Amino acid sequence: MKMRNGMYLFATAIVAGTMGLASCSNDEDVVAGGEASGVANKVTLGVYVNGGVNKKASQADVNLGGAIADISNIVVVPVAGGVYQVPIDFGNLTAITGTAQTAVKEASLLTTVNEFMVYGNVPKTALTAGTGAFGGFTYSVASSQKDADLADNGFTADLCGPMALIYGADATSFSTSEDATTETFWNSTGVTWAIGSAITTNTKGIKIQGVNYQVGVLASKVFENTKYTETPEFNTPEGMTALTQENWDSEISAKMNLTGVFVEGQATTFNDKLEWSGDAWLADAAPSSESVDRATHAEEAWENVTGKIASVADGETQKVDGADFYTVVAPDADDNIVVSFQFQNNTGRALTLSNGTSVENEKYAYYSVKLNKKDAKNVFTAATTTILNARITDWGNGTPTPPTTTDLVIGVEFDVTWEKGLSYDFEI
Repeated sequence: MKMRNGMYLFATAIVAGTMGLASCSNDEDVVAGGEASGVANKVTLGVYVNGGVNKKASQADVNLGGAIADISNIVVVPVAGGVYQVPIDFGNLTAITGTAQTAVKEASLLTTVNEFMVYGNVPKTALTAGTGAFGGFTYSVASSQKDADLADNGFTADLCGPMALIYGADATSFSTSEDATTETFWNSTGVTWAIGSAITTNTKGIKIQGVNYQVGVLASKVFENTKYTETPEFNTPEGMTALTQENWDSEISAKMNLTGVFVEGQATTFNDKLEWSGDAWLADAAPSSESVDRATHAEEAWENVTGKIASVADGETQKVDGADFYTVVAPDADDNIVVSFQFQNNTGRALTLSNGTSVENEKYAYYSVKLNKKDAKNVFTAATTTILNARITDWGNGTPTPPTTTDLVIGVEFDVTWEKGLSYDFEI
């Protein structure tokens, strides 16, 4: 069943393992650079998606396109004494509803291997798997393309698009078996596993667990609760209907269109040790004159909606339902992270903001909140969904660009997980 309204939350995504000792040789070239020693075992490695597609997410809900998400470019890199070995390329695992996805490869593995780096959904151009000894990588999602409308208002920060659903693990502990075979490897009984990080010449199976998302998700939703006043922020050009309490919703609320969400200070570079760096604004937003079409949300989803985003049980997993945006974000240990919702003024009227700035018809205004850590929990964490409910109460509270700081801190409460993450409720 395809998931359209939320994303399934899970703790273990990929299980990589080795099975079926075939031969043993001291002469095999398995390092291809660097110093490492040890007996080379010819083993069979397998990759398994734990739980199948119900543990993954619909791409449409995480800004990646149309179909249920495959896991692409799966690469396992053995590490011996800190030296990367030849990467083992598993290719892609295609999502098949109700079916566990597996792949098997044969490779030579040194007994001195004491660590595995596992990657999934990292672009092939970054991994360069299969070209000899692994040299690491640096993958950047930063975009050099500027948003002209923002630049016109003096906004000069770099922008990047939402992250890919990157999986990864730096596994220094794994399970080994001396009796696993190709036929019995994935059996729940009949195979003996020992937890540790030592590989011997008797090792026939190695199971790596805990491969997980290296990104988080911001599930956000905006409500509209503005009121007509005698001195409204919107003017009435000649020939247009004057604003009243009765026509406020149809003339204003229905024509202020939610078009995107911006997140301050997102990391933009991801390396082979699963570390993030860099700094840019994440723009999950509809295009202005030069930006890329990044937004994936139900048009007008925010209008006349009263129900907040909820985390609901779906079998043994948690599912987040009812968001306007499911934005893939980089983990972030910072406090006071500003999130800005982008609205396009399609009222045919000029909007005068509280700071005196005018937002002409078809231009954008940004309504912002600040997300704080609490109880040592970060706002954005890998494999965690952060829930943000925001309510617009006054169209005058916007700004012509996303602000770098804001005092609109109304309240914080903890609610859910993927791991369960933070939940925020704001009025703007």
